Amino acid sequence: MPANMLKIEAELRHAVIDRLIAASLTDGKPAREATLERWRALGGQSAARKTDANA
Repeated sequence: MPANMLKIEAELRHAVIDRLIAASLTDGKPAREATLERWRALGGQSAARKTDANA
């Protein structure tokens, strides 16, 4: 997959995660931020694995 497509995929994934967390009304703001950071870290690890696999 071209680097441009990986960037677009990552941006879309972050936007979806942001919206899902924003829609969650039961969590406090600190919990949402912690979840957002954790999910982004997981997404970054899978993207890194895909890049390593393509190399």
